[in-house]
Amino acid sequence: MAHWTLHEHYLAMYLVYMILWSLMQPDMSAEEMAQVFHLDIGIILAIHQTHYLQGQSSVPKADTLQLAWKYAQNEADHQHFINMLHIPPTVLDVLLDIIHEHPVFYNNSNNGQTPVQKQLAVTLYHMGHYGNGASLEDIAWVAGISEGSEAEKVWIDSQIGFRGTWWEGWVMYDGTVVVLYTKPGLNGDAYFTCKSNYGLNLQVCV
Repeated sequence: MAHWTLHEHYLAMYLVYMILWSLMQPDMSAEEMAQVFHLDIGIILAIHQTHYLQGQSSVPKADTLQLAWKYAQNEADHQHFINMLHIPPTVLDVLLDIIHEHPVFYNNSNNGQTPVQKQLAVTLYHMGHYGNGASLEDIAWVAGISEGSEAEKVWIDSQIGFRGTWWEGWVMYDGTVVVLYTKPGLNGDAYFTCKSNYGLNLQVCV
């Protein structure tokens, strides 16, 4: 049995309603029938054109990265901080001091950007992970943010590609697999990709 989409299910239910309603209202003038017809067409079009027929509930997320700031407060816990973000707290402070006033972190939107400190922490966490642990979904869960906040690669591709310099800061673009001619002789299985070939993951820094 074929699986119906939610749109198909709603349309079928409404068509059944239309049939039952017309059977219960046999005596209608031409004007009344025209009004009902226009209403039915409007509802059917609305079902077709509405992307989400049911409310979208938010996915609960916990900001695990908040632990990093607690680790930074106690020198005895600095190794835990380094395990998460791969740099010492003092280096993070220096980086923040350098970049926090850059215009890329500010906009004129009613929705303000995520604090610079958190954006930097998410970037460092992402750069320090690979494989399944570096997926957008996993990073979003750890950081307690939406997956859309982690979709820079998609945005770059759709908006500007590689047409010259992007702003005046650092740009990181990763995820490109450079296919190898053959399976490497040493630890060859480690180079097998999800596309059923052997390759290296390339990261470009500008």
